[in-house]
Amino acid sequence: MKNLKSISLGMVAISVIMFFAALATDIFWLAKLVGKPFPLAKPVEHLVYEAFAVPDLVSSILLYVGAYGLIMQKKFGFIISWVAMGMWIFDALLVLNVTKFTNINFIGPSLIFAIFSVVYLWRKSAIAQE
Repeated sequence: MKNLKSISLGMVAISVIMFFAALATDIFWLAKLVGKPFPLAKPVEHLVYEAFAVPDLVSSILLYVGAYGLIMQKKFGFIISWVAMGMWIFDALLVLNVTKFTNINFIGPSLIFAIFSVVYLWRKSAIAQE
């Protein structure tokens, strides 16, 4: 307990959201794997739908590792979180394109959070290096 540093509320909030987003992604694909998939928001071709599986798995792992690194205030936490947020932004933009903006009410806030997180973490990392 000697080396406890204070952590900002923003970092905690970003870490918690990253963790639960990764958990939700894992539950989504696990349900599909066991034969109880969630209903699709918009009918898309089966191959397009399946193409999201591996990138979502990689994104999920990066979200878990990034959240842990941010909470532990490690340098790798910032780096992994930026990569995870970049994947999140790309995924959100891809979903918006595939669904022809019909899910903007769900994807929009997610996209705003990912962009906010990148900017916030960038500013926090610059302050930490000074």
